[in-house]
Amino acid sequence: MNANELADKLLGSLTMEYDCDKYMEQAATMLRQQQSEIAELKHMNRNWQISENILLLELEKLQHCELTDEEINKLWAESHEDGIAMQQGFTTQQHYFAHLILRKAQE
Repeated sequence: MNANELADKLLGSLTMEYDCDKYMEQAATMLRQQQSEIAELKHMNRNWQISENILLLELEKLQHCELTDEEINKLWAESHEDGIAMQQGFTTQQHYFAHLILRKAQE
């Protein structure tokens, strides 16, 4: 039964006192459940906004990060050491190089 159906039952039961108590109890339970669901949705929305703000701050940090040519060349050389990419679990040297660049940018 939804809220509208329950409201109809309550209005219809006002003349029949024995049904009214049953429907009032159901109405109270339904209102508590709906309030709980609304509170949970608000909480989820707050958490989403916090997560979104954290992500935006992290992206902003990355946008302002600059690596020198020397740092990039050093990472390129590191990514091309014999078999290092495979040892680290990457399928290509380029993939490993990209990983090193991103990691360095996050420092």
